[in-house]
Amino acid sequence: MVKLTLENISKRLTEDVIDRSFKMKTKSKDSVKSIAVTRAAPAGEGLISAVYRIHVTGSCYKTSFVAKGLVGDLLLRQTLRCTKFFEREVMFFAKILPQFIEVQKSSGAKENIQHNIPICYANHIGDGDDYILIEDLSESSCEAIAKPTKKQRDLTLQALAHMHAVSIALRITKPAVFSELANKLTELYYNDENRVWYAKYLQNAIDIDKYIMREFEEESSVYLKKFIDLVDNDVYGQLIELVATPKDNPVMNHGDAWLPNFLCSNQRGVALDFQLFRCASLATDLSYYLALCGNLCLTKEHFLEAVKVYYDYLDHYLSDMGLNTSEIFSWEQLWMELKKYGRFGILAALTSIPLLASSEKCDVGLSFEDKFEDVERIPLEDLWPLSPIEGVEQKMGLVNAVRVAVDVGLF
Repeated sequence: MVKLTLENISKRLTEDVIDRSFKMKTKSKDSVKSIAVTRAAPAGEGLISAVYRIHVTGSCYKTSFVAKGLVGDLLLRQTLRCTKFFEREVMFFAKILPQFIEVQKSSGAKENIQHNIPICYANHIGDGDDYILIEDLSESSCEAIAKPTKKQRDLTLQALAHMHAVSIALRITKPAVFSELANKLTELYYNDENRVWYAKYLQNAIDIDKYIMREFEEESSVYLKKFIDLVDNDVYGQLIELVATPKDNPVMNHGDAWLPNFLCSNQRGVALDFQLFRCASLATDLSYYLALCGNLCLTKEHFLEAVKVYYDYLDHYLSDMGLNTSEIFSWEQLWMELKKYGRFGILAALTSIPLLASSEKCDVGLSFEDKFEDVERIPLEDLWPLSPIEGVEQKMGLVNAVRVAVDVGLF
């Protein structure tokens, strides 16, 4: 096996960068004695970026970082528009997060959004050697969530509400700053440029989803009828419309709020991967997250409970910044947003549920330039191959999400 070095991540990620970050993290003048690099994500994860763990040892301290670099294959970079997504995540850490932190600090808030966001120690974009260096959350006992417990659900809803609350506060207290940042958050994923490229992959997912719904619902079922009406009506066009920045209540959203993008410890939930960060209705984040919590949102009552947990946290963080939640964003307004934008959760989950269930993964270490000759963009259905879902529990994740969405009036 080839030994990995910092240069495998980025030529810009030097030992000097690691040394400065090491001193910053350990709050010391300790010098780096050794650096070891390993892959932090298995094959099939991190198509937009390659993820590494950097183990750093000094004379007195030892710690680790997580680094994200561009995938090595140039055709894959071009296909997935990796540099654009990297720019978006760097923009979040370098431009937006500091504003979030400042709006809390200037309000006298006791809370700090950094509690729910990894610390970014260094980054670089612009010349094909992009990288992001963040804290290794495994050192804080944060772990990936496979099947969330109620406590983990609440911790991740807390993280989501915290981010939304500081965004709302920024919009209220510094509208010019908010507008300037929001105007730079053009939609990267659901846009007309990707429509044709996304079409076959999306249709493959819809066909799988329809089969599952018909397996558990009669043709006369209101759930099946509403589901078919929804997915037969230009799904991609609906997604483009739903993520457009609204005139009322625009909020900076995580943009990809599904379970793989959160880690949890016993005390906190942490959001990761801000490559799809966008300005939209907060209902898009919330509905998508809950659509993929099938084991904890089995009924209308479960859904209502989860929304109340989210709103209580939103209220807490807004109040902590001296804002009156009932005047700025009431419970009734939240439900108006969910009724208007909440179908986003099911529409986005149409592909996510089959993808999570898929056993076939794409390894970013492969040479796509050799495999796909004479193409400018690799078909998405070849990168993320989908197959019929076999597990009953995974099937019921979709069925329950649809039933609950219908019962609460999201579509």
